[in-house]
Amino acid sequence: MARHSRSDGSFVVLIILAVTVWTHRHWLLYVAYGLLLIAIILVAIKLLSQRGFQRRQTIPTNIDFMDGLDFERYVADLLKLHGFHNASLTEQYDMGVDIVAEKEGQRWGIQVKRYSGLVKVAAVRQVVTALKFYDCDRAMVVTNSTYSNVARHLAESNDCVLIDGASLAKLSRETML
Repeated sequence: MARHSRSDGSFVVLIILAVTVWTHRHWLLYVAYGLLLIAIILVAIKLLSQRGFQRRQTIPTNIDFMDGLDFERYVADLLKLHGFHNASLTEQYDMGVDIVAEKEGQRWGIQVKRYSGLVKVAAVRQVVTALKFYDCDRAMVVTNSTYSNVARHLAESNDCVLIDGASLAKLSRETML
């Protein structure tokens, strides 16, 4: 019985590839550099996207689904990323200050309000009157919402910084960069 070998064409393809490489060998170096450049770009994109993903995980952005305590932690983490240090949450019954933090030699008392409506004057009043209790120099109220006009006037007259939802989103976006 005679032996028959089945040819799948691999040898022919190999010969064609070898002839092509030999006849176009002057382009081979350019192709190799191009492939190397593409590989470097892909690795850089992967590393940058992983770095961005890790940073995004540090600060959650879906405020609407947070409870009050999660929102306080979110704001404390955001403050730390913007130069505040020793940022810590106060006890459960906080007397108007949810976070105490320091920046540039000043101790800040920060009231945090996650609201769906207007933040009224009571929030500003609470943080301003609690400053001495927590030995703070400055006051701030942070919300995901907006402030009433009366709250804005009281804050202005007491040198209290107000961060509304738009400003909070901007701070969060700056942190993501």
